[in-house]
Amino acid sequence: MDCPRCVTPLKEEALKDLTCSIQVDNCPSCGGTWFDKDELEQIENIVELAIVEIRKIPNKKDQFDKLHCPSCNLHPKMSKVEHARDKKVIIDHCPICEGIWLDKGELDAIQKDNVVKTIGKVFSLLIK
Repeated sequence: MDCPRCVTPLKEEALKDLTCSIQVDNCPSCGGTWFDKDELEQIENIVELAIVEIRKIPNKKDQFDKLHCPSCNLHPKMSKVEHARDKKVIIDHCPICEGIWLDKGELDAIQKDNVVKTIGKVFSLLIK
């Protein structure tokens, strides 16, 4: 399977956490990651609090480039979807195999949360 962004062959890699371990396909050239159906769901809700959240995600133009599914035989164009936790992360979703492509830095952006923002969310829930 080749990278949908730079056509470099993807390499299998294990993403491990305290609760799970999944095999994903990583691009050694551009740093993007391919998640087969339901794999991203297993790790996207792991939140790492950060005092300062520095995002290193692609610019909007690059995020909206149409990419083709690296997994499906016919390589259909993938849909662009805002991630539910982080609206600045635009994920590429294949409507056929339901795989997801994340560019370098997008998984980190999804999993990191600013401490001040999190305290604000908790406070607003408490006063309701």
